[in-house]
Amino acid sequence: MNEHSKSGKRIEIEGVVAQGKLQRLLDALPPELRTEMIPLWQSIRFAPGDVLIEDGEVADRIGFVADGFLAMSKTLQDRHRHIIGLITPSDMFGRAFNGPSGYRIEALSDGAVLTCDRQKFEAILARSHAAERLFLLSILDELDAAREWVMVLGSSKVVERLASLLIILSRHKYRTLESCARDNIRLGLHIHIKRVDIAHLLGTSPESLSRAFHQLEREGAIRIVTPYDIEISNLGTLVDISGNSLEMREA
Repeated sequence: MNEHSKSGKRIEIEGVVAQGKLQRLLDALPPELRTEMIPLWQSIRFAPGDVLIEDGEVADRIGFVADGFLAMSKTLQDRHRHIIGLITPSDMFGRAFNGPSGYRIEALSDGAVLTCDRQKFEAILARSHAAERLFLLSILDELDAAREWVMVLGSSKVVERLASLLIILSRHKYRTLESCARDNIRLGLHIHIKRVDIAHLLGTSPESLSRAFHQLEREGAIRIVTPYDIEISNLGTLVDISGNSLEMREA
């Protein structure tokens, strides 16, 4: 474990670097609490299909995604599994200060998470008003992301849903997209998720998803490099096709 005592420095835990929301949370802690909290974190690698938290489980750990993608899924009365949300790098999962999970957390790709004992995490947060406030703001961000996802799935056309997803994934990789859109910068994007899982995520079939990718390419929004790699050729066009004017805020 490699930890830095000075706030603002990148913190590496068992080969996995804390980033985004977790890094900012650790930075908000007073030095003595940060020193107390860092050793509590562990890194866990995951592979597609791995289940991190079951639906209805009261998890004893909370975590932040360092790399890769997780899905929130639910088995409904039709007995089919439905993906109801996407958890991307820097996002939190698990329920601090709360009860059982309302959905299953499972992996869509290879990746890594940083996890911490939930009760110890809560106890340290309770001793720092600044960190507790930042944590609550992080939860509000997740509510915003959930509302955004409802908006994405509400689009009637598959190509609109796909465009919105690509914007969300780009925002998490490049953090802020305003300058990219203004200067029409081409963005490379590696999509870790299998096409069949993207189709499931967007509520469509793999065949319809493939047609949507090629439509975006024909309209000049993207260039397909490989099944897992695309180049966003024109971010403004992609936003227009999405029909949602998704906010390009910092992840």
